[in-house]
Amino acid sequence: MNSPPQTRFLMKILSAAQMRRIDKLTSNQAGISQLVLMENAGISLYYALKEKFSDLPGRCIGILCGKGNNGGDGIVLARQLAMRDIDHRVYLFGRKDEVSGEARVNLDAYLASGASLKEITAAASWVPESRELKHFDILVDALLGTGISKPLDGLYREVVESINSSRAFVLAVDIPSGMFSDSVEGGAPCVRANLTVTFTAPKIAHILNEDQEYIGELRVAPIGTPRQLLDTDEYLLRLLSAEFVERSLGSRRISSHKGDFGHVAIIAGSRGKSGAASLAGRAALRTGSGLVTVFCPEVVQPTIAGSRAELMTEGLASTAQGSLGLSAAGALLKALAERDAAGMGPGLTTHKETVRLVHRLVRESPVPLVLDADAVNAFAGQPEKLKNRHSHPMILTPHPGEFARLIGSSVAEVRRKNIELAKEFALKQRVWLVFKSFRTLIASPAGEVLVCPLGNPGMASAGVGDALTGIITSLLGMAYASKKPSVPEVTAAVCSAVYLHAFAGDLSSQQVGVESLNAGDLVEAIGEAYRRIHQS
Repeated sequence: MNSPPQTRFLMKILSAAQMRRIDKLTSNQAGISQLVLMENAGISLYYALKEKFSDLPGRCIGILCGKGNNGGDGIVLARQLAMRDIDHRVYLFGRKDEVSGEARVNLDAYLASGASLKEITAAASWVPESRELKHFDILVDALLGTGISKPLDGLYREVVESINSSRAFVLAVDIPSGMFSDSVEGGAPCVRANLTVTFTAPKIAHILNEDQEYIGELRVAPIGTPRQLLDTDEYLLRLLSAEFVERSLGSRRISSHKGDFGHVAIIAGSRGKSGAASLAGRAALRTGSGLVTVFCPEVVQPTIAGSRAELMTEGLASTAQGSLGLSAAGALLKALAERDAAGMGPGLTTHKETVRLVHRLVRESPVPLVLDADAVNAFAGQPEKLKNRHSHPMILTPHPGEFARLIGSSVAEVRRKNIELAKEFALKQRVWLVFKSFRTLIASPAGEVLVCPLGNPGMASAGVGDALTGIITSLLGMAYASKKPSVPEVTAAVCSAVYLHAFAGDLSSQQVGVESLNAGDLVEAIGEAYRRIHQS
């Protein structure tokens, strides 16, 4: 792998407070007024609609504005439409004299041009007006923006319900009204948008809120904020991109040999769960490892060996229940000394002897480790034992249930506070944490949190996590095949693996559908995912 690109140049994901601070700095330090930012935001909304509708001049547009800056953005859009004689109507939810600041400046300019608007101050006055929404081709939600802190009620809730009941195309300004900007939890009543145009950077909810279908297509529009205000390590939440992954993966020299791409171990499987070990091994092969050996209980070795001709296997002492026994530790540690990385956990079981084996391997492993499934469960409530005497990197890949057991919390809590808890855990334990969810997070021991924007519901299927273990182990082995990589290089390898895995899952879903997608489909799509990433 080449030296990785700097993660600091990836697109930032901001909280509402961070965005407000950046807007203020844009004015105070760069001399770009809030009025200019609002003008640029409104103009970007016009061009987003123009790009979406080639016949925009023939469309009828309803713009629903609140009294704050979000409504001000909508008023700028209305002025742009009025300048071009495009049919539109503005609804202001409040009185004109309640609008202040930059929004008031734009409202006055709009009215001075001879335009008019309809003031709505109560739910009763909205009822007859709401019937008119059926006449609009496009509705623009410029009601509330990112500043709300409680669920909608009263007039605004009725307006949102009216928007969602219409057949119009819905453009949300900055964020669908009703959605909390910093929340990852869904369920709040909010506008269902076809397109959301946000400004400067995506917000947390745009990427991580469970109600992604309410956001629709997301576009991030620059409105004049200087790049250097974003390029600071203070903002540690970043969005992965194909370009970053392509640069991280690099290309292979024509004179390469298999030793250049790592010899990795997969420690996995038990009676009845040989498929997990096979999937992890096959994924490591398909990702490009030079050599892959699956270490498994001797009772399942024939099954795993027969699953793929290129896959090497070694059967080891097992318990009466068919899981790896503690007596296999010596042979495993000796074998690992000749490998570049190891993945451990798929299908292992939590038999007490197997758990003791996992603890010893974590403590004494001579190579970096990827811990998944039962290798993570082996440390439930004991994360302080995740220490390697050689200080080799450790990557944990829990889903919410496994992470909750690991830190002694609830699934609801780790879902609600996933960013905070992942970052805290990675920093404290000095590990990489891959928090598997519909948007997978990668928290590094350097304190940054990266988000994979890909993935689909079809990946909620048996074996998909085992495939991820194989992919991460493979890229980690490649990173260690010729040198000891730096922390940023390990981070790049882990991020690339997560992105490749999710991309392969998305490609698979396009072929077989989300309902029919299984882990084997994903593994077979890794090659196509590689090809497309290199073409990006």
